[in-house]
Amino acid sequence: MSSYREIEVEVKGGVLSVGVWGDSGPVVLCSHGITSNRQSFKLVAEALAGRCRVIVPDHRGRARSAAITGPWGMLAHAEDMVAVLDALSLEAADLMIGHSMGGFITTATQANYSTRIKQVLLVDGGLPLFDEVPPGVTPEQLIEQIIGPSMQRLGMRFDSMDDYRDYWRQHPAFARDEDWQAFCDYLPSDLVGEPGDLHAPINKEAIILDTESQLMSDVIPRSLERLTVRLNFLQAPRGIMDDEPLYSDDRLDELQARYPAMCWQPVPDVNHYTIVMGPKGAAAVVEQAVSLLNLD
Repeated sequence: MSSYREIEVEVKGGVLSVGVWGDSGPVVLCSHGITSNRQSFKLVAEALAGRCRVIVPDHRGRARSAAITGPWGMLAHAEDMVAVLDALSLEAADLMIGHSMGGFITTATQANYSTRIKQVLLVDGGLPLFDEVPPGVTPEQLIEQIIGPSMQRLGMRFDSMDDYRDYWRQHPAFARDEDWQAFCDYLPSDLVGEPGDLHAPINKEAIILDTESQLMSDVIPRSLERLTVRLNFLQAPRGIMDDEPLYSDDRLDELQARYPAMCWQPVPDVNHYTIVMGPKGAAAVVEQAVSLLNLD
């Protein structure tokens, strides 16, 4: 079994908690989604750890990095990723993988610190979802429209882990037994507190301002124009509620025409969650990472 350890990295506003799987080989830096934490990459990290060193922080405002006071936004996260590399005395990551919001962080990191990220793999995130936000929509309204129950749970309290599992069991993204079991293994990392007051360790202000940064500002469009590497993208053909995808084929073709360095492909039979957190999706991400790193 590969080794796992945790380190703490001083960053602006507090301390970033980071998980490290493996001890040697190419460096793979991973970036998780907007209401998630590093354990969402557990299947990917464990599969790669025998051949790579896989580094996954809990992003500022989440999980064991929840106490960080700010700043928020994609550029703050990008600075954190570089701080993690510095703390581990690493000149660069051979590959950075970003899922959902983590894809936007990956885009911003490579564009602004190009010598520190040699390759990128965006997993159902990191590209503009739309070209214009409807007038009058606030960041909080926008993220609630996109992620639904994941946002709603931030204000909820649960009596027990069983109650939390019951809350998630009705979610259509985890209807398959193998995906549900993998998600159950993740769920303990998603709560803090005592029985009767169990809640998600997530700073709501961070969620809202990160949404504004990734979807309502010019940070990502400007970053995409400045990328110095090929933009590898894996699409989930089903979305957050196991329904329409976040990125349709037409949207991805449009973006590919806009960004010639982009190369995208679908991962069959997964949704926005299970493309990383389910066994089938994680295996596809690992396969792509192995190919990009020439580990075959």
